[in-house]
Amino acid sequence: MRPSELELRKKLIGIAKKCFKYRLMVGTGGNLSVRFDREKVLITPSGFEKTALKPEDLILMDLKGEILRGNLKPTIETNMHLEIYKARDDVNAVIHTHSPYATMLSIINEPLPILTIEFASAVGHEVPIAGFALPGTRDLADEVVRVLGKDRVAALMKNHGVVAVGESLEEAYNVAILVEEESRIYFWMMLLGKSETGKIPVELAEKMRKFFKKDYGQKGKIILDLE
Repeated sequence: MRPSELELRKKLIGIAKKCFKYRLMVGTGGNLSVRFDREKVLITPSGFEKTALKPEDLILMDLKGEILRGNLKPTIETNMHLEIYKARDDVNAVIHTHSPYATMLSIINEPLPILTIEFASAVGHEVPIAGFALPGTRDLADEVVRVLGKDRVAALMKNHGVVAVGESLEEAYNVAILVEEESRIYFWMMLLGKSETGKIPVELAEKMRKFFKKDYGQKGKIILDLE
């Protein structure tokens, strides 16, 4: 059964607070959205620390950007969220973070390789870098859509952060936190002068990704503590 609008609002806020707790977002940075149905999404407002959000603060809008319910100004990255949904029917949630290690890689223009079994299974690809564009612009939205392509679940945004997508909010969150953890591991490998050591080949990662989607978790679902 499809969740109600209120259930989705509560879940999005629960995951937003997890992002803040684990420092994927700090201050008022970062934004999240989830499909309500094929033509409508719920999205976070601009300028809110994620721990301050209440269910009624989220904005319901259509894919053209028309606000259907809500009195607050939506995130400035609304264009990016909407363009991803329009380009990718398989995506039902988008999370944009400013997590520090991944952002560091975007600044030095270093794509994130596949290093660990967990990352290979849940992400399954090297994370490329979208070219620099000003925040909130259509140029940024188009560049992120281009880099995500038809099947990638994460991209770094030059000098900016990360965009993670998924079939559910839980999946997008799992991708976002694994991108940050993999970036932290890669940072230490670079410090040790071992950045070329132990990378998992793409063809093996693709096999692990297929296994993960078919056999991992509970009937294909990831369970999170959202209390």
